Amino acid sequence: MKAKNMKAMKRILLLAMCIAATFAAGAQTPAYNELSKTAYNALAEQDYSVAYKAFRAMDSLYVINDFEALYFYYALSHDFMPSRETEKALLFRLARNKCCDMRYLDDWTKRQQADTLDYWNDIVAIVAPRGYQDTVYQNRLLAMNRANNAARQMRNGSNNQDSVRNAIRMVDSANLSELKQLIAERGFPTCSKVGYYCVKYASAIVLNQPLEFFQWYLKQAKAAADSSDYDPEWLGYLIERDRLESIYDTVFYSRIEALFQADQEARHLLKSDMDQASAWRIIHEVDSANLIALEQLIAERGFPTLSKLGYKCCDHAALIAQHSPPDYLHWFLEQAQVAADSGDFIRSWIAYMTDRDLDHQNKPQLYGTQWLTRDGLTGMYLIKDIEHLNERRRNMDLEPIEDYLPHMDMPDFYFHPSLVDYRQYSLNLHIEGDTLRVSGFYLIPYETYTGQPIKVDTAYCLPLADYRTADGAIVLRREGNWYPHKNGELLTAQVHIKADDYYIIGGTEWEPSFDIHLVLLPKDKYACKVIESPTRPFSFYRLASDTTQRPEAYYREFIDSYTFYCTFFGDTLTDKPMNIVEIGDPQFIMCQSLRDMIIFGHYFYDVYTMIPDFSWIPHEVAHQWWGNGIFFKYRDYALGESLNEYIKLQFLKSRGRGYEEQTDYYKAMIERAEKILPIANIRSVESQDESIAIYHAAPYRLEQMKTDVDAALQQLYRKHKHTIVSRDTFLRECTALSYWLMPE
Repeated sequence: MKAKNMKAMKRILLLAMCIAATFAAGAQTPAYNELSKTAYNALAEQDYSVAYKAFRAMDSLYVINDFEALYFYYALSHDFMPSRETEKALLFRLARNKCCDMRYLDDWTKRQQADTLDYWNDIVAIVAPRGYQDTVYQNRLLAMNRANNAARQMRNGSNNQDSVRNAIRMVDSANLSELKQLIAERGFPTCSKVGYYCVKYASAIVLNQPLEFFQWYLKQAKAAADSSDYDPEWLGYLIERDRLESIYDTVFYSRIEALFQADQEARHLLKSDMDQASAWRIIHEVDSANLIALEQLIAERGFPTLSKLGYKCCDHAALIAQHSPPDYLHWFLEQAQVAADSGDFIRSWIAYMTDRDLDHQNKPQLYGTQWLTRDGLTGMYLIKDIEHLNERRRNMDLEPIEDYLPHMDMPDFYFHPSLVDYRQYSLNLHIEGDTLRVSGFYLIPYETYTGQPIKVDTAYCLPLADYRTADGAIVLRREGNWYPHKNGELLTAQVHIKADDYYIIGGTEWEPSFDIHLVLLPKDKYACKVIESPTRPFSFYRLASDTTQRPEAYYREFIDSYTFYCTFFGDTLTDKPMNIVEIGDPQFIMCQSLRDMIIFGHYFYDVYTMIPDFSWIPHEVAHQWWGNGIFFKYRDYALGESLNEYIKLQFLKSRGRGYEEQTDYYKAMIERAEKILPIANIRSVESQDESIAIYHAAPYRLEQMKTDVDAALQQLYRKHKHTIVSRDTFLRECTALSYWLMPE
């Protein structure tokens, strides 16, 4: 070890002397071959620091043109001079130096931990004139391989998770369609056509495809290998899968695979442009045909087990059975349970089928795998013994329920309201020091209420440090996950809070609410000013220590805009106080309009003093109707905010002050933005300036339309208030505005 270290030290000293001599007056520059020898000897002994310095000296003095040396210099730069731009520049030099094979791109991508596709087109532009291999083929296969790897990496830390399995199915199905199309368009992938690594990628994708396509591909690969145009290693992998498949019942496999594909293709119609009724009619027809075929297949070949038919056959057969009538599902589950008891069937499928079977019997499920979507709301079917749910799921190779919910677009755990006999629910909260403790979550049956609430969840608490501002205010907003029962428009709520030293604002109404939202203000720090208006009282809360005098116009802005919107929408909402809460903490910069409450940071008042004629106030007040009275599905930020800004514009126009200034401001912002980016529509704000597209261009274009925009929006509100409206519903109900949303 000491001898090796001494040798390395001598090499470093020699290299340093060579480089230093370069800058000495009259000294001879070290020869390229001498530096190259030092670099490669260092590589051989894994002395990468010395190797990097030698290659860097070579490039500085002579500019490396040798492909191999340049490749090693590039690779070492990732560790010793990490810079994405430097690596990218060296990558382009490599591409110019030699036809850039996918083998090197694959290695470079792994070293950079970045997606080479980011600048793959630039590389193609460099090397294409030299007769490069089929770059379109390579590009598409590279993307398919990444999707394939990403899906299978989801298995890490999991054991046959249902969500992982579904994701892998979707990727395999998409890759199969893409690969078939690619081969039809550009021919079979061979080494001479697409290079070694694309042959590898295609082979890896094919290994996970249905038997019929796999065997066809293997036949073509063998033919290419006969002329030495297919990688023998990956041909070996394909042959090995073919050998393993022969162990199982290939007749069962091919037929069950066809049933599985029919099942999935039918259900994909639910995400197409087809109306839901027609899609479900086709699904039921496919399910009926699949059931007949599955019954016949099992009668002929026997019941599928892991030892007899392998994982895919069991998986696909269970899926077909899951979509079958109650009697057959129950029979299939009984057979599968016997096999699972000896480890010969997929346990997660036992959980799925058990829950579905219990649902058919109108009994609560055990594993939380079944959910219901009705009235625009997705919620769980009832579950027995909730406290031990995750323990049962773990025993069936399922992930915790918290990780499962996002796959159903459920931000929190809750039962679907239509499955529970109640119309009201109540939360009991009290503050203990720095903790907000929820003593219970209760569902109260309305028709048969006897005075005793039914507890369906355990107690929990929240650390208020996450929600308390520096001045003591506690803000629990609807974006937070503190509230465990998201509910759409279907439920009513009452909250009981024991907090005598606080003003308690929000969440105490017996009327529909999309979310509970609470603000608690310490009475020793906040003061309240109540102002009567023609429609309802307004309560203004602000720090008592803030002696800034609010002009009367500031308060009138809230009241006048509220009064206008009452007329615009034909709805005064309620006669209870409208709460305006100004949080004094300078770090609190949020501004949001919740039901019967607008909360904002102190600096928004400064905005008002600068531009009172078209401030944020009428925009936030309008959200009481447009965003709280009607709620846009999937948090359709672009649609909701742009329409709200348009409604604000109508208020400015009606009062005769601020309208021209606002529209001039819109035009100026649009003109400035259009010099560098297109402001065409609000369908997608990811590729353009979000603020300008939504808050300037969209309302301005709407204002310029000849149609009666106000009447369309008023009709939409009257028809859908207290509901959740999707963009599809908006386009259907406001057809006159469809051009505004999706111009040609």
